[in-house]
Amino acid sequence: MQSERVKTVFTESIQTQISAVEGLSDVIEDTVGLLVNSLLNGQRLFVHGNASASWLSQHFAEKMNCGMKLERPAFQAIPLQSYGHQQVASLAQSNDILIVIAAADGDDQTLIETMEVALSREMIIVALTGQNNELVSGLLGADDVEIQVPSLNPARVLEQQLLISHCLCELIEQTIFPQEHE
Repeated sequence: MQSERVKTVFTESIQTQISAVEGLSDVIEDTVGLLVNSLLNGQRLFVHGNASASWLSQHFAEKMNCGMKLERPAFQAIPLQSYGHQQVASLAQSNDILIVIAAADGDDQTLIETMEVALSREMIIVALTGQNNELVSGLLGADDVEIQVPSLNPARVLEQQLLISHCLCELIEQTIFPQEHE
């Protein structure tokens, strides 16, 4: 009986991953290009997550600063705390990027406040969401990007957000330092 439950959880995760790769490959590739261009032009990344995704935002910023697979100079990635809107208001400039990681099980209010400040600062927003983040999705403009995991299950969304963040870090490194990957 327990082994069937384990198989069900793994199967659901695998199916979500297959749907994500089929539906998100192009947007992830475009996001890598956006982030690479921004970093090479001296823009900074501000990273904010809510609820169970707050640790993921810290992890993403750490990998951007310390390296995913390479020993390299740090990229300018600033992890935001629960008062992220204040940090963005005092530190961000036009064309910096706000990356929000919206947990499917979280309160979006802190993300919304931070996104509103980012919009007033003319920042670009990249949002990693699940299918139930209408508040976050609704604030995105034409120049912003949404990477929406094709699931309503909070655990599956968080799993894919971790994979997507690792994918972004790895591909950014490979693009900026191609000689290190030959």
